[in-house]
Amino acid sequence: MRFGILKVASEGGDDSTKNRRPVAEPLGQEYYAEIETRLQYVFTDRAWLERALTHRSVHARGEKSDYERLEFLGDAVFDLAVAHLLLDHHPEAREGELSKMRAALVNTASLAEIARELDLGKFIRLSRGELASGGSDRPSILADVLEAVLGAIYREGGYEVARVCVERLLGSRLVNVTPRDPKTELQEALHAAGSEAPVYRLECVEGPEHQPIFVSLVEVDGQIVGRGRGATKKASQQNAAEEALAHLKGGDDIDARFMVKPANGDESSAETETDPKVVSTETSE
Repeated sequence: MRFGILKVASEGGDDSTKNRRPVAEPLGQEYYAEIETRLQYVFTDRAWLERALTHRSVHARGEKSDYERLEFLGDAVFDLAVAHLLLDHHPEAREGELSKMRAALVNTASLAEIARELDLGKFIRLSRGELASGGSDRPSILADVLEAVLGAIYREGGYEVARVCVERLLGSRLVNVTPRDPKTELQEALHAAGSEAPVYRLECVEGPEHQPIFVSLVEVDGQIVGRGRGATKKASQQNAAEEALAHLKGGDDIDARFMVKPANGDESSAETETDPKVVSTETSE
């Protein structure tokens, strides 16, 4: 205990650092049975699972491997398995609908949600700095780790075992997913109206660093027509497109096609909603 107090104090000289709460270390291999139970898969060599749970930030501790190569593999396996399963569960769906369904299932927000259901966060091996900043609950890291775990299962058990695992993880999502893609729908509607393609801009990032909320705007011909929030930039853009679609009206004049509602019912905010000058100078997506 005494050594621990001295260690924390030596990491910084200010009072805020000294009063910082200790960061819980990730659970080790002796607890991996919990993950295996939830996955319904037991690793013959748990070194695969340990690697899948190791973030590159731990290299400072002398580690020689991390999850990035397994994530690369797991990403491809996840895409293939979901495509395979959607064909089985939705025999009447056309290619375009299947692509939208897969996009709805295989994205950062969806994968992070599944990773939280598996409680993977408490097992992820991160540097002390990443742990302190809440990296174990960051959607991007959770999604990457889930893909890496699937890559590890594929390396050890093969495709069929990985496919069955994906089917269990997705569960009812495979049946209930809808082939909606607001960004594509908005672009198609604007194209039919002879308008320019929509432009997405990041307005700001809200919330704590370890759990950011992205706020994006969508513009059409220089007019702000929608705003959306989400745990990822992509999700915020989809929500902005959804709002724009809700405000889309019939007619040939693009200025008359959208009616953006004032925020919180405040009429004075209408100018802010439609004035492109309030948008930050982020590069458009």
